[in-house]
Amino acid sequence: MPVLYEYRVLPAPERGRRVRGAKGPAERFAHALEQAMNEMAAEGWEYVRAESLPSEERQGLFSGSSRTVRNVLVFRRPRDTGA
Repeated sequence: MPVLYEYRVLPAPERGRRVRGAKGPAERFAHALEQAMNEMAAEGWEYVRAESLPSEERQGLFSGSSRTVRNVLVFRRPRDTGA
């Protein structure tokens, strides 16, 4: 019997978080990712992957739209089938 999953997609952190012992922006950014992953894991979500996807957004009321790239984190967990 196949395992059914539910998925959750969150925006990836854009900035690092200050933490004692982290030296420089790369370590602060890694800490922000680690913290997001651990928070989701505590709720039963398994990290699957990071994706960079195009997103079209309106600039204003009368102006056109622009395309940007959004970075997201994908998580999954087994769906409760109520069995």
